[in-house]
Amino acid sequence: MNLTSSGLAKGIFVVDTHVHAQRHAYGFQKKGEDPDYAALGSGMAKSVVYDNSPRLLYHMDRYGVDVAVIFPAFGMTNEIDLKIVDDHPDRFIALAWDVETRRKSESGEKKWNIKDSIAELDQLLSTGRFKGIGEGFSSGHQVGISWQEHLEMYCQYMELCRKYKTPAQYHTGFPNGYVGGPGLASMVGNYESPWANPLHAHELAALYPDVPIILCHSGIEGSGYYTDLYTQCLHVAASHHNVYLECGQWWAELYEVPLKDPNIGAEKLVWGTDWGASCTPQSWMPGCVPETFCSQDNKIGPPSHQVDVYGWSMRELGKLNIPQDDLNLILGGNAVRIFGIKTPHTRLFKEYLGRPSLNVYPDHGDKKKK
Repeated sequence: MNLTSSGLAKGIFVVDTHVHAQRHAYGFQKKGEDPDYAALGSGMAKSVVYDNSPRLLYHMDRYGVDVAVIFPAFGMTNEIDLKIVDDHPDRFIALAWDVETRRKSESGEKKWNIKDSIAELDQLLSTGRFKGIGEGFSSGHQVGISWQEHLEMYCQYMELCRKYKTPAQYHTGFPNGYVGGPGLASMVGNYESPWANPLHAHELAALYPDVPIILCHSGIEGSGYYTDLYTQCLHVAASHHNVYLECGQWWAELYEVPLKDPNIGAEKLVWGTDWGASCTPQSWMPGCVPETFCSQDNKIGPPSHQVDVYGWSMRELGKLNIPQDDLNLILGGNAVRIFGIKTPHTRLFKEYLGRPSLNVYPDHGDKKKK
């Protein structure tokens, strides 16, 4: 595959499948003190959050992003996301998270348990206002338990996705830098969690072949130029028809192998950038491969500005010399089918009559319109 310098990638209908539309106001650092990066992970859950959608919409409009899939994380709320959707129903769809269950656990009010988590999500999904669970499953945060114990809890989340005919977001990978060390230990505390071994997703995908699974981050979550977990994600996606790879933080060279793999291809890539995760700027290594990548710099600390991930991600995609119809699938077409997003017109994305093997979109149980 030839890499070019064609500028920003453009799509006929663009969807970012991984967006945090709320922002934290940190209170863990006092004026004059050195930053305490270990407090960043735990501090995010306790910080004040606010609606960041005006800034998000500005970025979306500048780069031609039509729809964003938004969901909470680290102290953010489902209520704020619903208000954002209500204010701009044509620009956003929301995924739910077990915010109250996690809040009670983090405050010491009640120990986290899978029953409360499932009950909260079941109630939220039953409203019809949420299009899935995001970001990932909360049981992945639990420390010191086996994969078999994780799997039993993960299956309960998957049953909810099957019940409400939604895709499942499965988290993979960790950031490095100031959150990747002591901060990550305080936030997750379990380097043997399912996040750290994407190959565990093989079992989940085989048990629920009717539920589309998106591997969030695909092992590249502000993790610098390390690609070991990315390679494992490719292995899972190449083995299951219902597994999709989130690619918004990939540099250009990472697209080459999955696009050439006949078991993956453009039909299984979804663009999700983690927009709003302000602690993940880009780093630069001139003359190296990659030259630029998403990472956290311990020397300068977290940014206070809104990192421009759209410009960087679209420049990396713009280096690919692939058919526009394939690029359209990556930037939006696959997400439109997976999440049931409405578009201004039908037949925007490639699909071939008489070639059903190429129509590899998930079936949510609804009969296809003739």
